[in-house]
Amino acid sequence: MRGLVVLAAAGAMWIMVVGLPPLSHFKVPRIRIRTIVASLGAGAVGSAVALGLLGTVAPALAIGALCAAIPARLDRSREDRLQREQTDRWPDLIAQIRSSVAAGATLPDAFVDSCDRAGGDFKRFGGVVRHEVTFGGGFEPALLTIRHEMDEPIADRVLATLVIAQRTGGRRVGDVLDAIGGSVADEIRLRRAHDAALTEQRWTATVALVAPWMLLALSIGTNPQAAAAFDTAEGMVVVMGGLLATSGGWMLARRASRLSAPPRVFE
Repeated sequence: MRGLVVLAAAGAMWIMVVGLPPLSHFKVPRIRIRTIVASLGAGAVGSAVALGLLGTVAPALAIGALCAAIPARLDRSREDRLQREQTDRWPDLIAQIRSSVAAGATLPDAFVDSCDRAGGDFKRFGGVVRHEVTFGGGFEPALLTIRHEMDEPIADRVLATLVIAQRTGGRRVGDVLDAIGGSVADEIRLRRAHDAALTEQRWTATVALVAPWMLLALSIGTNPQAAAAFDTAEGMVVVMGGLLATSGGWMLARRASRLSAPPRVFE
């Protein structure tokens, strides 16, 4: 029975870290070794502390699973924040490219110069274009490489549009850049407003996940009979079901409060 509790804890941690059940088709998340070590450490410490305070194995394992998910979720939140920051810089970058082209620069030179001024990952992308243009790869293959590396729908749209602008040339380049710049800026502004409106739902989902386990810990800590009950086979089944229910409910609530990602049309 305790083995089932361990499996339930592992499944619940998977759901909270990845966001999908184990058998679902999903893109494998990028989790660093340090995050895995931190999750294992947090789970071990959380289980040990809970076991010391409560004296029951099943609730301690469940609480440890919740604690183990925290570092991975923080890491994913950080990656999502960096991705949003990078996406939010596209309108300014397109405006800089438009200004450079209007001043007489070629589109590849304007892209490289704007990326250098933007800094961060964009500076590295500018270096990719500079290398490909200088050593014979060309502007379009360089943008294709960047698209695969960025793996982001708005980047697909912008870079595919730059390829079209490069092929078209002439006075149409400025019009194309103006159109894609306005479209991207409007989409980012709209998604940002919707995302902010859903923040309260995300906090509510987190409270709904944590509150039952706080009440369980309080009940076990103040009632020895409750502690003994959760050491039985029936108590372990209750804990296992509660862990799966709360983690699954948290996942569904988070997915309901998350904006759907736009498709990668030019993948």
